[in-house]
Amino acid sequence: MLLKQFLKDESGAVTVDWVVLTSALMGLGIAASLTVIPGVEDLSGDIAGELTDSPGLMRTSFGLTIANGSFEDIEGMIASGWGFYAYNDVMAGWDEVRDLRFEVVHDGYAGVSATDGAFSLDMDASPGNMRIGQNLTQAVDGQTYTVSFTAADPSSGNGVDVYFGGEIVGQANPDSKTPGTYSFEIVGGAGDGDNRLELQGTGREDNVGAYIDNIAVF
Repeated sequence: MLLKQFLKDESGAVTVDWVVLTSALMGLGIAASLTVIPGVEDLSGDIAGELTDSPGLMRTSFGLTIANGSFEDIEGMIASGWGFYAYNDVMAGWDEVRDLRFEVVHDGYAGVSATDGAFSLDMDASPGNMRIGQNLTQAVDGQTYTVSFTAADPSSGNGVDVYFGGEIVGQANPDSKTPGTYSFEIVGGAGDGDNRLELQGTGREDNVGAYIDNIAVF
């Protein structure tokens, strides 16, 4: 009822009140925008600077992500019928302690599905159990993280040992061609303090090892 009376009222006082009210609301909106915009610009600048400084390893509020953790970066690798292979000077993000070659296999090869993208890594090179690693340079000392990856065994008796700071922190022993998820806790600065994550293939050295994929730290 009051709203109808207000809409029908054509007196000058009502008109002035309406103009003053809307002007005040517009002024508050402009003031709020001017307050927020500089902060947003500063934050976007900080994010862009961080990504520029660390193109291969991105820090997030939840932890760290691994460079080439799903082995999808195959630039420079040599093609084969089963996938691609390369040595330490080519494989993005990782190095191999034993100087064995990296062998990434196509999704579905030997009955194993990739869990993130089109490739998995065979942890038994031709032949020899691999030990791959990379340093988590932005890990914070004393902070707990979780290392997670998927693993499957296209043969039998193959697994993966996980090391951080030179110390073993877990073992994955898949028992089928169906990938399972494995997670282990690490602490920044633990062990020898170099924040180095390594994964070591285990089992018979017969050209077929555990297939791993989707490595992440969060």
